[in-house]
Amino acid sequence: MNKLIITVLLIASFNLYANECEITESQQSVLYFSYSYGKPYDLGYTMSAIAMQESDLGRYRINHKDPSGGYYHLTADKAVDKLGWSHTTFNENRALQRLIDDPVFAAEIAIDTLLWWEDYHSGDWRLTVSSYNGGFQGNPSYVKSIVENIKQIKRCGWLKEMLDTDSRGS
Repeated sequence: MNKLIITVLLIASFNLYANECEITESQQSVLYFSYSYGKPYDLGYTMSAIAMQESDLGRYRINHKDPSGGYYHLTADKAVDKLGWSHTTFNENRALQRLIDDPVFAAEIAIDTLLWWEDYHSGDWRLTVSSYNGGFQGNPSYVKSIVENIKQIKRCGWLKEMLDTDSRGS
């Protein structure tokens, strides 16, 4: 009986691990894009983990509550500022749509935001990530989520092929 219970538990834990590591091709594409965009700033894993946290790697790209959008759920007001537009409801809607439709635009704002907070916090990564989500008040629980996402990305090997190719110089 004990062997049966142990076998069932082992199979269940394997299935849980396997399910944890399943992502779609579209999600893999968002993961690669986010890592590639952040890598030159030493923020590759951070950008990937933020995309994972904020949009489930592109599956849910809009939040009407904030309002925010894109892979990194940037707020509409940040996009309006970046575009140099006046803050009207119409322009915020346009900017939000651009965050959703243009991943490069969204990634630029995410990187700008992270770099601004990194400078503000004298390079402290945890405070930078905390402020990315929580502003000047920070959000320590958000940092925990991002750290866990980075661990999952590494544990599941989602970037392994990409990183192996980079290390060969291809």
